[in-house]
Amino acid sequence: MKNVLCYGDSNTHGYDGVTGGRFPWGVRWTSLVQEALKEEQVRIIEEGQNGRTTVWDDPIEGMKSGLKYLIPCLESHSPLDVVVLMLGTNDIKQRFSLSASDVAAGAETLVKTIKMYFRENREPVPEILLVSPLKIREEIVDHKFSPMFGGERAVKISGELAGYYRETAKRQGCAFLDAASVTMPGAEDSVHLDPEGHRVFAEAVTEKLREILRERKEIN
Repeated sequence: MKNVLCYGDSNTHGYDGVTGGRFPWGVRWTSLVQEALKEEQVRIIEEGQNGRTTVWDDPIEGMKSGLKYLIPCLESHSPLDVVVLMLGTNDIKQRFSLSASDVAAGAETLVKTIKMYFRENREPVPEILLVSPLKIREEIVDHKFSPMFGGERAVKISGELAGYYRETAKRQGCAFLDAASVTMPGAEDSVHLDPEGHRVFAEAVTEKLREILRERKEIN
């Protein structure tokens, strides 16, 4: 059995932008990837948290730092073959006052932490698929999330992330996927995937995981 940890925020958790609840199994992209790779003996581990950042403590929501939970999460689920890492959208919130390069630097810290944990424990280091976040829709200016994210500012910064994440992946030797080139958030809130977005994104992740696992098998 190949273990794939999907470590992310509300778009990995499956936040429903219409109801504020969670999409069910069969809609979430993680579940669709699981079903697509079932015959290949791949187990998808869902670790998405609403509001999770890369490395930053949230002064309002609290307990959202992806860095603080990362090692306990790795300890809980290891051994791992692949870690799919998709964080950064919540870093864009105005309360953090971060640039796109700052957000990518946070993601790079997580990549380094994953490598460090497994090396220090003398365990095989999993492959890492670094996913740059979705581009926030321009319609966010008319949505309730606009004051939190900063409206046009959030659109601009989210559109700059892919370039920085791509360079981070290259520097760290990670696989890379630009979520914004695959799909976009739903019109309901301009931030979160809708059911169709989950389906399209799942197809892209499935393809990348097949590629990564095939290469990993050839090396081993």
